[in-house]
Amino acid sequence: MMTRQQDEQTTVPRRIAFVAPFGLGEKTTVWARTLPLASELVRRGDVVTIIIPPWDTPDDSGRSWQAEGVDLVNVALTGGLPFVLWRMLRALDRFQPDIVHIVKPRAHAGLLHWLFWQRRHLLPAGPRILLDVDDWEQAWAAINHYPRPVTRFLAWQEEWGIRHADGITAASRWLVERAQLYAPNTPVLYLPNGITPPPTVAEVPPPTQTTQILFYSRYVEVTPAWLADFWCALHCRQPTATLLIFGDALNEERPALFRRAMKERCPTAAAQVIWQAYNPVLVDTLYQTSACAIFPAAQTPLHEAKCSVRLATTLLRGVPVVAIAVGEQQTYGAGGAAELVAADAPPETFARVVADMLEAPQKRLTQQHRARQRLLQMYNWGKLTDQLSAFYCQHTTGQ
Repeated sequence: MMTRQQDEQTTVPRRIAFVAPFGLGEKTTVWARTLPLASELVRRGDVVTIIIPPWDTPDDSGRSWQAEGVDLVNVALTGGLPFVLWRMLRALDRFQPDIVHIVKPRAHAGLLHWLFWQRRHLLPAGPRILLDVDDWEQAWAAINHYPRPVTRFLAWQEEWGIRHADGITAASRWLVERAQLYAPNTPVLYLPNGITPPPTVAEVPPPTQTTQILFYSRYVEVTPAWLADFWCALHCRQPTATLLIFGDALNEERPALFRRAMKERCPTAAAQVIWQAYNPVLVDTLYQTSACAIFPAAQTPLHEAKCSVRLATTLLRGVPVVAIAVGEQQTYGAGGAAELVAADAPPETFARVVADMLEAPQKRLTQQHRARQRLLQMYNWGKLTDQLSAFYCQHTTGQ
Protein backbone atom coordinates (compact mmCIF):
# COMPACT_ATOMS: atom_id res chain seq x y z
CA MET A 1 0.00 0.00 0.00
CA MET A 2 1.34 3.42 -0.95
CA THR A 3 2.12 5.69 1.99
CA ARG A 4 0.96 9.30 2.07
CA GLN A 5 4.55 10.50 1.63
CA GLN A 6 5.00 8.26 -1.43
CA ASP A 7 1.68 9.46 -2.86
CA GLU A 8 2.73 13.09 -2.44
CA GLN A 9 6.03 12.37 -4.16
CA THR A 10 4.22 10.94 -7.17
CA THR A 11 1.56 13.67 -7.46
CA VAL A 12 3.28 16.90 -6.41
CA PRO A 13 5.50 18.24 -9.20
CA ARG A 14 9.10 18.78 -8.27
CA ARG A 15 10.39 22.30 -8.71
CA ILE A 16 13.83 22.08 -10.30
CA ALA A 17 16.12 25.02 -11.01
CA PHE A 18 19.19 24.64 -13.18
CA VAL A 19 21.78 27.37 -12.60
CA ALA A 20 23.82 28.02 -15.75
CA PRO A 21 27.31 29.54 -15.95
CA PHE A 22 26.61 31.26 -19.29
CA GLY A 23 23.92 31.78 -21.90
CA LEU A 24 22.58 30.07 -24.99
CA GLY A 25 25.41 31.17 -27.26
CA GLU A 26 28.24 29.25 -28.91
CA LYS A 27 29.10 27.33 -25.74
CA THR A 28 27.16 24.10 -26.08
CA THR A 29 26.43 22.95 -22.52
CA VAL A 30 23.22 24.89 -21.82
CA TRP A 31 21.41 24.41 -25.14
CA ALA A 32 22.80 20.95 -25.96
CA ARG A 33 22.69 19.33 -22.49
CA THR A 34 20.80 21.31 -19.86
CA LEU A 35 17.81 22.34 -21.97
CA PRO A 36 17.09 18.84 -23.36
CA LEU A 37 17.19 17.38 -19.85
CA ALA A 38 15.02 20.19 -18.51
CA SER A 39 12.42 19.81 -21.27
CA GLU A 40 12.22 16.05 -20.71
CA LEU A 41 11.70 16.63 -16.99
CA VAL A 42 8.82 18.98 -17.83
CA ARG A 43 7.25 16.21 -19.92
CA ARG A 44 7.33 14.06 -16.79
CA GLY A 45 5.38 16.65 -14.82
CA ASP A 46 8.17 18.62 -13.14
CA VAL A 47 8.28 22.42 -13.08
CA VAL A 48 11.68 23.51 -14.38
CA THR A 49 13.51 26.79 -14.83
CA ILE A 50 17.03 27.65 -15.99
CA ILE A 51 18.61 30.72 -14.38
CA ILE A 52 21.13 32.27 -16.79
CA PRO A 53 23.77 35.02 -16.52
CA PRO A 54 23.90 35.85 -20.26
CA TRP A 55 27.32 37.49 -20.31
CA ASP A 56 28.09 35.70 -23.60
CA THR A 57 24.70 36.63 -25.12
CA PRO A 58 24.23 40.20 -23.81
CA ASP A 59 21.23 40.85 -26.06
CA ASP A 60 19.32 38.41 -23.81
CA SER A 61 20.05 40.48 -20.69
CA GLY A 62 16.88 40.83 -18.62
CA ARG A 63 14.79 38.72 -21.00
CA SER A 64 12.75 35.66 -20.08
CA TRP A 65 10.83 33.24 -22.24
CA GLN A 66 9.65 29.66 -22.32
CA ALA A 67 11.19 26.96 -24.52
CA GLU A 68 9.81 23.42 -24.61
CA GLY A 69 7.96 24.09 -21.38
CA VAL A 70 11.08 25.32 -19.57
CA ASP A 71 11.26 28.86 -18.20
CA LEU A 72 14.51 30.50 -19.32
CA VAL A 73 15.34 33.43 -17.04
CA ASN A 74 18.19 35.64 -18.26
CA VAL A 75 19.02 38.05 -15.45
CA ALA A 76 20.03 41.62 -16.25
CA LEU A 77 23.77 42.24 -16.53
CA THR A 78 23.83 45.84 -15.32
CA GLY A 79 25.79 46.73 -12.20
CA GLY A 80 28.54 44.14 -12.47
CA LEU A 81 29.09 40.74 -10.88
CA PRO A 82 27.62 41.39 -7.39
CA PHE A 83 24.33 42.62 -8.83
CA VAL A 84 24.15 39.79 -11.36
CA LEU A 85 24.60 37.25 -8.56
CA TRP A 86 21.99 39.03 -6.45
CA ARG A 87 19.47 38.86 -9.30
CA MET A 88 20.19 35.18 -9.84
CA LEU A 89 19.70 34.55 -6.13
CA ARG A 90 16.42 36.49 -6.15
CA ALA A 91 15.18 34.54 -9.16
CA LEU A 92 15.93 31.28 -7.36
CA ASP A 93 14.22 32.43 -4.18
CA ARG A 94 11.11 33.48 -6.12
CA PHE A 95 10.99 30.10 -7.83
CA GLN A 96 11.32 28.22 -4.50
CA PRO A 97 13.01 25.11 -5.92
CA ASP A 98 13.08 21.69 -4.33
CA ILE A 99 16.28 20.95 -6.27
CA VAL A 100 19.00 23.33 -7.41
CA HIS A 101 21.13 21.72 -10.10
CA ILE A 102 24.34 23.67 -10.67
CA VAL A 103 25.58 23.49 -14.27
CA LYS A 104 29.38 23.45 -14.12
CA PRO A 105 31.20 24.39 -10.88
CA ARG A 106 32.60 27.63 -12.21
CA ALA A 107 32.02 31.38 -12.61
CA HIS A 108 28.49 32.60 -11.77
CA ALA A 109 27.08 29.10 -11.27
CA GLY A 110 29.95 28.18 -8.97
CA LEU A 111 29.49 31.33 -6.91
CA LEU A 112 25.74 30.67 -6.55
CA HIS A 113 26.61 27.14 -5.49
CA TRP A 114 28.83 28.53 -2.74
CA LEU A 115 26.17 31.02 -1.59
CA PHE A 116 23.44 28.39 -1.41
CA TRP A 117 25.68 26.01 0.50
CA GLN A 118 26.53 28.70 3.06
CA ARG A 119 22.85 29.53 3.55
CA ARG A 120 22.31 26.04 4.90
CA HIS A 121 23.72 27.26 8.19
CA LEU A 122 20.71 29.60 8.39
CA LEU A 123 18.12 27.65 6.39
CA PRO A 124 18.81 23.94 6.88
CA ALA A 125 15.51 22.99 5.20
CA GLY A 126 16.50 24.54 1.89
CA PRO A 127 16.67 22.80 -1.50
CA ARG A 128 18.92 19.89 -2.28
CA ILE A 129 21.99 20.98 -4.25
CA LEU A 130 23.26 18.88 -7.13
CA LEU A 131 26.18 19.53 -9.46
CA ASP A 132 26.50 18.70 -13.15
CA VAL A 133 29.99 18.34 -14.62
CA ASP A 134 30.56 17.85 -18.35
CA ASP A 135 34.19 18.98 -18.62
CA TRP A 136 37.32 19.18 -16.52
CA GLU A 137 37.60 22.96 -16.38
CA GLN A 138 41.19 22.96 -15.14
CA ALA A 139 42.29 21.34 -18.39
CA TRP A 140 41.27 24.48 -20.29
CA ALA A 141 43.38 26.91 -18.27
CA ALA A 142 46.53 26.66 -20.39
CA ILE A 143 44.57 26.71 -23.65
CA ASN A 144 42.63 29.82 -22.67
CA HIS A 145 45.75 31.53 -21.30
CA TYR A 146 44.08 32.41 -18.01
CA PRO A 147 46.17 34.52 -15.61
CA ARG A 148 47.52 32.49 -12.71
CA PRO A 149 45.09 33.96 -10.12
CA VAL A 150 42.12 33.11 -12.36
CA THR A 151 43.47 29.60 -12.96
CA ARG A 152 43.85 28.98 -9.23
CA PHE A 153 40.40 30.37 -8.44
CA LEU A 154 38.68 28.24 -11.10
CA ALA A 155 40.54 25.16 -9.86
CA TRP A 156 39.37 25.89 -6.32
CA GLN A 157 35.79 26.40 -7.53
CA GLU A 158 35.81 23.10 -9.38
CA GLU A 159 37.19 21.03 -6.53
CA TRP A 160 35.15 22.80 -3.85
CA GLY A 161 31.97 22.31 -5.90
CA ILE A 162 32.53 18.58 -6.23
CA ARG A 163 33.12 18.26 -2.47
CA HIS A 164 29.99 20.22 -1.55
CA ALA A 165 27.02 18.66 -3.33
CA ASP A 166 24.21 16.31 -2.38
CA GLY A 167 24.67 14.50 -5.67
CA ILE A 168 26.71 14.80 -8.85
CA THR A 169 25.84 14.09 -12.47
CA ALA A 170 28.84 13.52 -14.74
CA ALA A 171 28.97 13.38 -18.53
CA SER A 172 31.93 11.00 -18.77
CA ARG A 173 33.28 8.04 -16.89
CA TRP A 174 36.52 9.96 -16.37
CA LEU A 175 34.55 12.65 -14.56
CA VAL A 176 32.70 10.03 -12.52
CA GLU A 177 36.04 8.70 -11.28
CA ARG A 178 37.33 12.21 -10.58
CA ALA A 179 34.18 13.10 -8.63
CA GLN A 180 34.45 9.92 -6.57
CA LEU A 181 38.09 10.76 -5.85
CA TYR A 182 37.23 14.18 -4.43
CA ALA A 183 33.90 13.21 -2.82
CA PRO A 184 33.88 9.45 -2.16
CA ASN A 185 30.66 9.58 -0.12
CA THR A 186 28.63 11.63 -2.60
CA PRO A 187 26.31 9.75 -4.99
CA VAL A 188 27.33 10.15 -8.63
CA LEU A 189 25.29 9.44 -11.76
CA TYR A 190 26.97 8.77 -15.09
CA LEU A 191 24.89 10.91 -17.46
CA PRO A 192 26.43 11.26 -20.93
CA ASN A 193 25.21 13.70 -23.53
CA GLY A 194 22.28 12.37 -25.50
CA ILE A 195 20.45 12.88 -28.74
CA THR A 196 16.92 13.93 -29.61
CA PRO A 197 15.41 11.34 -31.95
CA PRO A 198 14.12 12.84 -35.20
CA PRO A 199 10.31 13.03 -35.54
CA THR A 200 10.48 10.41 -38.25
CA VAL A 201 13.30 7.93 -38.68
CA ALA A 202 14.63 8.67 -42.15
CA GLU A 203 16.49 6.17 -44.24
CA VAL A 204 20.23 6.10 -43.68
CA PRO A 205 21.70 8.01 -46.63
CA PRO A 206 23.81 5.97 -49.04
CA PRO A 207 27.57 6.53 -48.81
CA THR A 208 28.65 9.59 -50.75
CA GLN A 209 30.95 9.15 -53.73
CA THR A 210 33.21 12.02 -52.67
CA THR A 211 36.48 11.68 -50.78
CA GLN A 212 35.92 14.71 -48.57
CA ILE A 213 36.88 14.17 -44.94
CA LEU A 214 35.22 16.36 -42.31
CA PHE A 215 37.13 17.39 -39.21
CA TYR A 216 35.25 19.44 -36.62
CA SER A 217 38.03 21.22 -34.78
CA ARG A 218 38.77 23.83 -32.16
CA TYR A 219 42.48 23.34 -32.92
CA VAL A 220 43.10 21.66 -29.56
CA GLU A 221 42.41 18.01 -30.32
CA VAL A 222 45.91 17.06 -31.52
CA THR A 223 49.20 18.82 -32.16
CA PRO A 224 49.95 20.50 -35.49
CA ALA A 225 52.67 17.90 -36.13
CA TRP A 226 50.25 15.00 -35.55
CA LEU A 227 47.71 16.39 -37.99
CA ALA A 228 50.37 17.13 -40.60
CA ASP A 229 51.80 13.60 -40.35
CA PHE A 230 48.31 12.10 -40.61
CA TRP A 231 47.37 14.12 -43.65
CA CYS A 232 50.65 13.50 -45.43
CA ALA A 233 50.25 9.74 -44.93
CA LEU A 234 46.64 9.78 -46.11
CA HIS A 235 47.50 11.89 -49.16
CA CYS A 236 50.03 9.27 -50.26
CA ARG A 237 47.26 6.65 -50.19
CA GLN A 238 44.39 8.86 -51.40
CA PRO A 239 45.82 11.79 -53.39
CA THR A 240 42.37 13.04 -54.45
CA ALA A 241 41.01 13.25 -50.91
CA THR A 242 40.32 16.64 -49.34
CA LEU A 243 40.35 17.51 -45.67
CA LEU A 244 37.80 20.09 -44.56
CA ILE A 245 38.70 21.54 -41.17
CA PHE A 246 35.52 23.12 -39.84
CA GLY A 247 35.51 25.23 -36.71
CA ASP A 248 36.89 28.21 -34.84
CA ALA A 249 40.08 28.22 -32.83
CA LEU A 250 39.99 29.04 -29.14
CA ASN A 251 43.24 30.97 -29.63
CA GLU A 252 43.87 33.09 -32.69
CA GLU A 253 47.42 31.85 -33.14
CA ARG A 254 46.52 28.16 -33.34
CA PRO A 255 45.32 27.95 -36.99
CA ALA A 256 48.56 29.49 -38.24
CA LEU A 257 50.55 26.80 -36.41
CA PHE A 258 48.53 24.06 -38.09
CA ARG A 259 48.79 25.66 -41.53
CA ARG A 260 52.55 26.03 -41.19
CA ALA A 261 53.00 22.43 -40.05
CA MET A 262 50.97 21.21 -43.02
CA LYS A 263 52.99 23.20 -45.55
CA GLU A 264 56.33 22.23 -44.07
CA ARG A 265 55.49 18.53 -43.81
CA CYS A 266 53.89 18.03 -47.22
CA PRO A 267 53.15 21.06 -49.46
CA THR A 268 51.23 19.01 -52.01
CA ALA A 269 48.94 17.53 -49.39
CA ALA A 270 48.50 20.95 -47.77
CA ALA A 271 46.91 22.19 -50.99
CA GLN A 272 44.10 19.65 -50.44
CA VAL A 273 43.08 21.16 -47.09
CA ILE A 274 40.10 23.51 -46.79
CA TRP A 275 40.07 25.76 -43.73
CA GLN A 276 36.50 26.80 -42.96
CA ALA A 277 35.38 28.89 -39.98
CA TYR A 278 32.31 27.55 -38.21
CA ASN A 279 29.07 28.57 -39.87
CA PRO A 280 25.84 26.82 -38.86
CA VAL A 281 24.39 27.39 -42.32
CA LEU A 282 26.99 25.00 -43.77
CA VAL A 283 26.46 22.10 -41.37
CA ASP A 284 23.79 20.21 -43.33
CA THR A 285 25.71 20.49 -46.60
CA LEU A 286 28.94 19.28 -45.02
CA TYR A 287 27.22 16.25 -43.53
CA GLN A 288 25.71 15.41 -46.92
CA THR A 289 28.93 15.81 -48.89
CA SER A 290 31.49 14.21 -46.57
CA ALA A 291 32.55 10.60 -47.07
CA CYS A 292 33.49 10.36 -43.41
CA ALA A 293 34.34 12.45 -40.38
CA ILE A 294 37.40 12.12 -38.19
CA PHE A 295 37.67 12.66 -34.44
CA PRO A 296 41.34 12.45 -33.47
CA ALA A 297 42.14 13.30 -29.87
CA ALA A 298 45.18 13.20 -27.64
CA GLN A 299 44.91 11.11 -24.49
CA THR A 300 44.81 14.01 -22.04
CA PRO A 301 42.38 15.04 -19.27
CA LEU A 302 40.87 17.59 -21.65
CA HIS A 303 39.63 14.84 -23.98
CA GLU A 304 39.17 12.08 -21.41
CA ALA A 305 36.71 14.27 -19.53
CA LYS A 306 34.58 15.60 -22.36
CA CYS A 307 31.51 14.03 -23.95
CA SER A 308 31.34 15.30 -27.50
CA VAL A 309 27.96 16.57 -28.68
CA ARG A 310 29.50 16.95 -32.14
CA LEU A 311 30.42 13.28 -32.29
CA ALA A 312 26.93 12.16 -31.28
CA THR A 313 25.32 14.52 -33.79
CA THR A 314 27.64 13.42 -36.59
CA LEU A 315 26.86 9.75 -35.96
CA LEU A 316 23.12 10.43 -35.80
CA ARG A 317 23.26 12.29 -39.12
CA GLY A 318 24.63 9.20 -40.80
CA VAL A 319 28.21 10.27 -41.40
CA PRO A 320 30.72 7.40 -40.97
CA VAL A 321 33.27 8.19 -38.27
CA VAL A 322 36.87 7.25 -37.55
CA ALA A 323 37.81 8.23 -34.00
CA ILE A 324 40.63 7.81 -31.53
CA ALA A 325 39.43 5.61 -28.66
CA VAL A 326 39.84 8.25 -25.97
CA GLY A 327 37.29 8.94 -23.24
CA GLU A 328 33.66 8.92 -24.30
CA GLN A 329 34.62 8.60 -27.96
CA GLN A 330 35.26 4.91 -27.39
CA THR A 331 31.86 4.60 -25.69
CA TYR A 332 29.89 6.36 -28.42
CA GLY A 333 31.76 4.39 -31.07
CA ALA A 334 31.49 0.95 -29.45
CA GLY A 335 29.71 -1.92 -31.13
CA GLY A 336 30.78 -0.84 -34.59
CA ALA A 337 29.10 2.57 -34.39
CA ALA A 338 32.45 4.12 -35.33
CA GLU A 339 35.81 2.85 -36.49
CA LEU A 340 37.95 3.18 -33.38
CA VAL A 341 41.73 3.54 -33.41
CA ALA A 342 43.88 2.89 -30.34
CA ALA A 343 44.80 5.99 -28.35
CA ASP A 344 48.52 5.30 -28.69
CA ALA A 345 48.41 4.64 -32.44
CA PRO A 346 50.67 6.85 -34.58
CA PRO A 347 49.06 9.25 -37.08
CA GLU A 348 50.09 6.96 -39.95
CA THR A 349 47.91 4.19 -38.50
CA PHE A 350 44.99 6.57 -38.19
CA ALA A 351 45.51 7.54 -41.84
CA ARG A 352 45.46 3.91 -42.92
CA VAL A 353 42.14 3.30 -41.16
CA VAL A 354 40.61 6.39 -42.77
CA ALA A 355 41.86 5.31 -46.20
CA ASP A 356 40.36 1.85 -45.70
CA MET A 357 37.06 3.51 -44.79
CA LEU A 358 37.06 5.61 -47.95
CA GLU A 359 37.65 2.52 -50.06
CA ALA A 360 34.82 0.47 -48.48
CA PRO A 361 31.36 2.00 -49.12
CA GLN A 362 29.54 -1.09 -47.85
CA LYS A 363 31.48 -0.93 -44.59
CA ARG A 364 30.48 2.71 -44.24
CA LEU A 365 26.82 1.85 -44.79
CA THR A 366 26.95 -0.89 -42.14
CA GLN A 367 28.54 1.51 -39.68
CA GLN A 368 25.87 4.12 -40.36
CA HIS A 369 23.09 1.68 -39.44
CA ARG A 370 24.89 0.50 -36.29
CA ALA A 371 25.58 4.06 -35.15
CA ARG A 372 21.99 5.19 -35.49
CA GLN A 373 20.65 2.09 -33.75
CA ARG A 374 23.09 2.47 -30.86
CA LEU A 375 22.35 6.17 -30.39
CA LEU A 376 18.58 5.75 -30.45
CA GLN A 377 18.71 2.85 -27.98
CA MET A 378 21.32 4.09 -25.53
CA TYR A 379 21.62 7.87 -25.84
CA ASN A 380 18.01 8.93 -26.23
CA TRP A 381 17.44 11.98 -24.01
CA GLY A 382 14.21 10.39 -22.81
CA LYS A 383 16.03 7.34 -21.47
CA LEU A 384 18.78 9.45 -19.91
CA THR A 385 16.21 11.71 -18.24
CA ASP A 386 14.50 8.66 -16.73
CA GLN A 387 17.84 7.88 -15.09
CA LEU A 388 18.18 11.47 -13.86
CA SER A 389 14.64 11.51 -12.49
CA ALA A 390 15.27 8.27 -10.60
CA PHE A 391 18.51 9.74 -9.25
CA TYR A 392 16.59 12.77 -7.99
CA CYS A 393 14.06 10.53 -6.26
CA GLN A 394 16.71 8.36 -4.65
CA HIS A 395 18.96 11.12 -3.36
CA THR A 396 16.82 14.23 -2.85
CA THR A 397 13.55 13.12 -1.27
CA GLY A 398 12.91 12.74 2.40
CA GLN A 399 16.16 14.52 3.33
